[in-house]
Amino acid sequence: VMTCVAPSHDHTYFAKKEHLFPCLEEDTGIPTEQFLSACQGLADFVGFMGTAFAPIKSDIAGNVTKVRTRWLKDPIGQDTLQKLIDSDLKDNGGKLGIATEGLLWLKRGLEFMLLMLIFMVRDYRADKAGTESLVSVINGAYEGSLKRHHGFISKQVFKVVIHAAPYRRTILKAVAEGRDGMDDVCIGHIEEHLDNFKVNVKTLVDYYVAKGLDTPNPNQQQ
Repeated sequence: VMTCVAPSHDHTYFAKKEHLFPCLEEDTGIPTEQFLSACQGLADFVGFMGTAFAPIKSDIAGNVTKVRTRWLKDPIGQDTLQKLIDSDLKDNGGKLGIATEGLLWLKRGLEFMLLMLIFMVRDYRADKAGTESLVSVINGAYEGSLKRHHGFISKQVFKVVIHAAPYRRTILKAVAEGRDGMDDVCIGHIEEHLDNFKVNVKTLVDYYVAKGLDTPNPNQQQ
């Protein structure tokens, strides 16, 4: 079931309206402003994971800024990401501009974050007590998303980052805004968040592939 409203009970990080991805209507495009707000929310969420993850946080936030800068030049004419992409490509002779390249890498980062959250929820549901370490969750998400786009150096950097992963309870306490005993609620809110997140990412991925700006992910389950 697609939920387009923030959960009203038990305030957590993922229950905030500004952190939710847009609920997409048929053929209307992805609303740029709400999408960028949700992406900034994810960048800040990565900040909960500790200093080792600072490069990932700044990468996502930096790409959000590139897209937002473009959007602010014509907020009405680029009120959807699809219009923004088309407009940026047109201005750059059909090639990636600063905004479309930023959005390309933002999209790849989102694919990673989406898988990470999916795996985190799955492990919690399957074996709450035995899955406190997030190393395998983050590694699995990396293998299924960003790894194919990274060269040797980036892969080595990521290996170090993965092994600095905090325990799940640390992240969930941050999602609960410092409160204890909220793990079930937080996981539930993350799970509700995932539906729209998946649809937004898939819509954007498909648009980039259709435009010939990226290649399909061979790891993606259809």
